[in-house]
Amino acid sequence: MQSKYNRSDKLVFASDTPDIQNLQSEFDRSLTNGGNIARINSNDDIRLARWEGQSDDGKKYSRNQRDGEGAFPFEGASDVRVRLVDSIINELVMLLVNSWQLARIRVSGTEYGDASVAASIQTLARWVVENKLRPDLEREAELWAQYSLNYGWAVMHVGWERRLGSREVTETLATLEARASNDGILAEAIRQLTATGASDITADLLANSLGCSSEEAKRIATELLNAGVSTYNQQYNRINLPVCAALKPYEEISFPPETLDLQEARVIFKRTFMSEVELREMIKTDGWDETFVEEAANTAGKSAYLTDPNLIPVTSNVTNALHRADNLIEIVYAYSRQIDANGVPCVYYTVFSPQTSEVETFAKHSKLDYAHGEYPFIELRRERLKRAVVECRGIPEIAFTDQEEIKAQKDSLRDRTAFETLPPIKVKKRLGTQNQIAPGSLLPVTTPDDYSFLSPPSGNPTLAFNLIDRVEAQNAAYFGLFHPAVPPQKTQMTQQFIVNNWLTAWSRVLKQMVSLSVQYLEGSEIERIVGTPIVMTPNEISQMYDIGVSYNVRELDTDYVMEKLKAIASFVVPMDAGGVIDRNKLTARFIEAISPESAKDLLLDQKTASQKLYNDVQTDIAKMMAGMEVQYVENDPTAGTKLQYLQDIIQKNQKAQQMAQGDQQFQALIQNYVQNLQMSVQQQQNKTIGRLGVTPVSDKMAQEGQQPGYGA
Repeated sequence: MQSKYNRSDKLVFASDTPDIQNLQSEFDRSLTNGGNIARINSNDDIRLARWEGQSDDGKKYSRNQRDGEGAFPFEGASDVRVRLVDSIINELVMLLVNSWQLARIRVSGTEYGDASVAASIQTLARWVVENKLRPDLEREAELWAQYSLNYGWAVMHVGWERRLGSREVTETLATLEARASNDGILAEAIRQLTATGASDITADLLANSLGCSSEEAKRIATELLNAGVSTYNQQYNRINLPVCAALKPYEEISFPPETLDLQEARVIFKRTFMSEVELREMIKTDGWDETFVEEAANTAGKSAYLTDPNLIPVTSNVTNALHRADNLIEIVYAYSRQIDANGVPCVYYTVFSPQTSEVETFAKHSKLDYAHGEYPFIELRRERLKRAVVECRGIPEIAFTDQEEIKAQKDSLRDRTAFETLPPIKVKKRLGTQNQIAPGSLLPVTTPDDYSFLSPPSGNPTLAFNLIDRVEAQNAAYFGLFHPAVPPQKTQMTQQFIVNNWLTAWSRVLKQMVSLSVQYLEGSEIERIVGTPIVMTPNEISQMYDIGVSYNVRELDTDYVMEKLKAIASFVVPMDAGGVIDRNKLTARFIEAISPESAKDLLLDQKTASQKLYNDVQTDIAKMMAGMEVQYVENDPTAGTKLQYLQDIIQKNQKAQQMAQGDQQFQALIQNYVQNLQMSVQQQQNKTIGRLGVTPVSDKMAQEGQQPGYGA
């Protein structure tokens, strides 16, 4: 059997010390195989409409041509930039980002009893997406859409970010004693301070409780003993949240060419740049090696060229490389799934710099402790032609010939207009006159005294306009863009397919974000966010709950939405004699369809809504017990549920029962309250009677069973 130490693939078994040279070799191989960099540059050039010899005014000049070639067909001929590819990508990016902003987050469990926990997880997911990380996620969502449409695929990194801050704090012995009632470590520190003074034990306990070094804690203890007050710099978590970053192919993310499924990759490389402050901060926040940090700090401004400089055109409308980083340090994270000492596959990560790889130094090598057990990367593919992640085309590769066709037609129309506006002049042939054809040029002729304008080119320019329209319609149909010549049903079907693919990837991103939030957020903070503790491991959440993100593109059509709602309200709801429709969910769907952005603020989950309704009934009873009359509601759709809650609350409240028997004012108030609710129930039943001619027996029994007997 071959030893694990001399295998050709050195990434199979985990070790305490990584082979940096091997990782550097794999990193280089992941970038240079198969012309990846050339393909990325080509897509950028097509989208940005840039090529060698361009001029700012969109004309051809001999001075810009290579090898002394003259401008063709004449000096100053048209050389317009056509933005077809850019327009397609930008329109689809707007569709994707808007669908993400208006999408609905749904969390569902696998068993009936999972509903309450699913509601809590859904609340946590919305808090992360819509509150804490909204601006960052909107930025990364647009980048992710741009990258995937332009290059065919892109990757989102999902991690946990922790950054420290420092603030000056003044403490007195009295304030510490007040806080000690809720902090056992601090209470023991004060006891030790009183008993042993500024000892090492006291310093260690204070350091643990106050978040400072042991040396500083000893100084604090001494000052508290002598003066009763001390000032120090307290470290705290300035940032402690999940983080998402869209990664550009082969510039920020790469992997070996044999990779088919990203979650089964041998190794994945994430490349980033840090300032020296960020680099040194990682010593405290993530335990980076100080020797590596010192060596890496000396490489500021150096970087490996992921973009081939030979492919960069002379004219560049957008900076094409990430090399304007004079004060930044290049850092690479290498993630690899390896076999640990127990024979279990685990994700390990190594942090190194390509600029220091020759001396075998690294910042950190450790097992990734994310409980979901996956690589922290989610890929988004524009299409799936083969299994491999990279086997998909960006829009520039597909629409390039059509963009060139439109360019050819626009150049010809522009040149034709120039000839028609100022045609060449025919003059008597003279020595030294050059035979050049251009608008307004002198064209020698052989007929004496022949002095006239050259006839404009023959043909019909309408043909060029028709061809441009046809090419644009063809692209609109292919990519799902709105166009009068494309059937709306086809556009909707294509757009829905694109949006579903996009939001499915976001569902996977959100699942990792929620798992990390449960793993790293304090339990008390989670309880403040969702109102109840989530007593589950992050892995259980990943395995037992589905997190979905969905959006119907037809809801962009306001007329369609209104017609759908009218149909449900007019035909479906009146037919619900058996009560199979969940009215709460139906109301939620109505609000989401009319105004998705408002629904996130207006709607409560089922558990929260029921609790709120129960609390409202409790408040009404308390007001009536105090002698106040409540506000009556006309045709209250929640009247039946309120009657049930009313009976339950009074049965559990002995004082309310006594007042219902002996307090005449409370009796009168409660009777009015019940009659108002019963009237709403009766109005809803009358609608059914009007349609059916009879009252369903189940409704009669329910009505008789909910008559509370309070007072006279």
